[in-house]
Amino acid sequence: MNKSRIIQIVGLSNSGKTSLILDMIKVFEKQNLSVAIVKSARGHTSISSGKDSDKFLTQGAISSTISFSNVTQITTTKKTSFSELLGDIQSLSEPNIILVEGFKRESYDKILVWSEDFEENIDLFNLTNLKLIYCQKDKYNTYSEDLKRLEKNLSTVVLFDMSDICSYIINNNTEG
Repeated sequence: MNKSRIIQIVGLSNSGKTSLILDMIKVFEKQNLSVAIVKSARGHTSISSGKDSDKFLTQGAISSTISFSNVTQITTTKKTSFSELLGDIQSLSEPNIILVEGFKRESYDKILVWSEDFEENIDLFNLTNLKLIYCQKDKYNTYSEDLKRLEKNLSTVVLFDMSDICSYIINNNTEG
């Protein structure tokens, strides 16, 4: 089994992390690359859909697996470490790329999703392996001076073009 390329997407709440990931999936899909997602839902205790699979868990089952015609969904109550999650995803679906939303303390290469007020709310210098900063193109034009300063201070690159970001991921060693 080939190891997947792993990249973390980090940023403040509502900064656009999920939107970036959705756009990246589209680009990678066009390049025939498979993508898996791991998302941190810190602050949430579970998914509560009211479906049978959740009822099984609330009644004490330790795992619930549902097989649809095109999707298999596995839910477990077992506390799983980040490295176990990555291993499970790699063995179950063998993706070319794993995009991780959150888990900012892990040590994989990171893309920071820039937002106007992030410098006041996030300690950027505690992020390890920060490789890129993503900024939406319309915001890049407005905040270009701030972003150029940030590039220099953090010794990184600010990008707004989706194909440049995806090329970085494909062409750089971000394997787990």
